[in-house]
Amino acid sequence: MPDTRAVPPSPELPFASHPGVLTRLLGELAGARVVGDEAARLFLLDPALALLALQALAHAQPGVNLAGMRLRARIATLDTTTLKSRVVALAAQQLTQPAASAENLETYWRKALATAAFCQALALRSHYPGEDEAWLAGLMCWLPRFARPVESGAAQAALDALALDSFIADAPRYLETPAQRLVDAAPLVRLAIAAHRQTMNFPAWIPALPHADALLLAAPLDGEAMREIHLAMARDVDRIAADIGLYPLAEIAHELGRMARLELLATCAARDQDSAIARLADDLAGEDGLGHAIYLRMNVADGTLRAQPLRAEPAPPLYLKPEGSTAAAAWALLTRAPVVVTLDAPADAAVLDLQLIRQAGAEGLAAIPIGAGDPVGVLLVRGGRAALARITAHPHHYRRLGEIVLPSAGAARIAAAHEGESALAGRVRRATHEISNPLGVVKNYLAILRAKLGDDAPIADELRIMREELDRIVRILRNLATGGTEADQGGAECDVNALVEDLIKATEATWRSKGLRVETRLAPDLPKLARDADKLKQILLNLQLNAQEATPAGGLIRWETGLLTDHQQTRQLQITVSDTGPGIPAEVRPRLFTPIESTKGDGHAGLGLSIVKSLTQALAGAIRWRSDANGTTFDVTFPL
Repeated sequence: MPDTRAVPPSPELPFASHPGVLTRLLGELAGARVVGDEAARLFLLDPALALLALQALAHAQPGVNLAGMRLRARIATLDTTTLKSRVVALAAQQLTQPAASAENLETYWRKALATAAFCQALALRSHYPGEDEAWLAGLMCWLPRFARPVESGAAQAALDALALDSFIADAPRYLETPAQRLVDAAPLVRLAIAAHRQTMNFPAWIPALPHADALLLAAPLDGEAMREIHLAMARDVDRIAADIGLYPLAEIAHELGRMARLELLATCAARDQDSAIARLADDLAGEDGLGHAIYLRMNVADGTLRAQPLRAEPAPPLYLKPEGSTAAAAWALLTRAPVVVTLDAPADAAVLDLQLIRQAGAEGLAAIPIGAGDPVGVLLVRGGRAALARITAHPHHYRRLGEIVLPSAGAARIAAAHEGESALAGRVRRATHEISNPLGVVKNYLAILRAKLGDDAPIADELRIMREELDRIVRILRNLATGGTEADQGGAECDVNALVEDLIKATEATWRSKGLRVETRLAPDLPKLARDADKLKQILLNLQLNAQEATPAGGLIRWETGLLTDHQQTRQLQITVSDTGPGIPAEVRPRLFTPIESTKGDGHAGLGLSIVKSLTQALAGAIRWRSDANGTTFDVTFPL
């Protein structure tokens, strides 16, 4: 069971972390109920993150002896909420106060890994009982290099404050001490200093010769043994660095946004398996423009993947034997990772995938494995290349989505118990309360970022949009918890022009990656609209996503706002979005707003447009459209 004793928050986290390790760790912790083995491994690959884990461990078990302890297993049992909060805090502070240049940080990180690996190898060769403790001692030799500003005082003070039965704090303390004075020091310190002096110039063009101090402190190991350890260490560091990859600092900000989405899905996912997967399908359609979902669940009796109903919709007559199949669903199940197939290379795609893509009028298909550990099913979604490219760019994020909706085999057993509506409402209310903690942490640190960067910072608008979206998540949760009985925001006034501008900025990465242009003709002095801003945002987002999918590379999307008076002399506020796509096919037009039968892709119709119509009607508005070979235009109007 996870240790639930919370660690008091630290007002200042004066250490930087390697952006790649930090980004990966944020992805692992997002939506997780427990820390998990992979997250625990990542904590041990970075000095600043390892310090956070040691602080949590010391608080949970003061005076614990680290020698002989399997630290990955122990970290995996620590309080998840505490570690999430501390990691998010470190990430937020790192965005405003990086400790060094990206090049220096990468160099120090590799040296820290080299010292840790070398120290661990020395511990194994000399039969020291604390293999993981030795790794940490080597890692902490470099903690001072990760401090803001670069000075050893903060690092030594942090290590000395740890209530642990270990000599780890002495590793950086004696870095400059002559080796002759350390021959009778504690074995852990001797090994750490030997490893540091052997690796302080890593990476070297030629594998370093055994350092005289290292030979003295690691005796009776000889020069040949030291060379073997050095070569093995270099291979280990290269392997770890290749696995982590290079991440720009800005990716930390993006990962914080993805973390908020995963936390929401994890908290809101119903205990019923099918409801949780349907919720994921809705999330992918609404947030990513990936619709036409089909859920294939493993049938244990005959080993096939068979289509299952989503919501109240009947399941299509579809089944697949994974063994020997080249279909995306089979590969996703085998690799436990999302698989993307597009029409760009039809010769390499399975016939079934091509059929499903063309059936939806889409440009490609993604197969997302469902279930943590061994997947129990696959969710197929279809859409445009830009949306599918996001999965290719961030496969880890979408794999986590599939794990979160079905975190363990126990979820399938829970699905058998049908609970009443009141029980579901109670769970949602509890979920709303619980999610406020991680969302609150993210929101607070966004506020800190904004305060430190100032209102004139280049990313001030992006930070504001992220804060507003976090607020919208909380409102959605509260509305779910009250069954939609909370007073809506109909009386609140929203600035339509500002909503359009924010939407264009928020989706810029996707339309620019496709080579599109977006223009606006927004009427000045447009009166504010007394409507629910959250619903209006959802309408505009779906119209933008449909326009992006319909428009070929190099095309144009145009947004316009204005006022008009209808035949009854009622003043109307009109929002218009047009694209330069090929137009809506004639066979699709009669079913344009039908969520199941309509088609996406070139015609850009589907679930998104059904959402647009229903929300527009809920806000007492109307939607009209026109389409020809030069493009499609949607007009949404609301009476003032």
